Amino acid sequence: MKKITVFCSSSSQLDQHYYDDARVVASWIGNHNCTLVYGGSARGMMEVVASTTKQTGGKVHGIIPERFASKNMASECADKVTVTVDMHERKRLLLAESDAVVVLPGGSGTIDEFLDAYVSRKLGYIQAPIIVCNKGGFFNPLLAQFERCYAERFASPLEVGMYQVADDGEHCCRMLSRLFPALKI
Repeated sequence: MKKITVFCSSSSQLDQHYYDDARVVASWIGNHNCTLVYGGSARGMMEVVASTTKQTGGKVHGIIPERFASKNMASECADKVTVTVDMHERKRLLLAESDAVVVLPGGSGTIDEFLDAYVSRKLGYIQAPIIVCNKGGFFNPLLAQFERCYAERFASPLEVGMYQVADDGEHCCRMLSRLFPALKI
């Protein structure tokens, strides 16, 4: 069973199209009998991803810091909950449990998780492919910053292959299907 780590927002105040896109990705995970590995929150896009994965037949593994778990913020959708000491341990486990990483739109925490995955892959700590779901061009400014780093030689052009960019959830699912062709609905 493949494990797909998803980084995303815990906000409940996003435009509906972000939640819809999250449901598309989560449905792919569930329909392909995969395990969602995610931040464990019962809020916002995180809960949408967890509940949709569960409803479509997937397993859910939430990894949540004790600080949030002690405030009853952990999702009840999870088949397995791992409580960590802090955010650093959470990120380490999210990556360690991953066969692929999907980055959905999110705030500073999501961007931090993406950058951690990017650097971990660059340095060889993980092998999991990373797909950035760039719904509505959400990540364009960050991706442009990477391009500037390459152009001005702050980063090697070889780093360009550390991640792939999907235009939306459907495109992300097609990429996942190419990564894991043996997974059938």
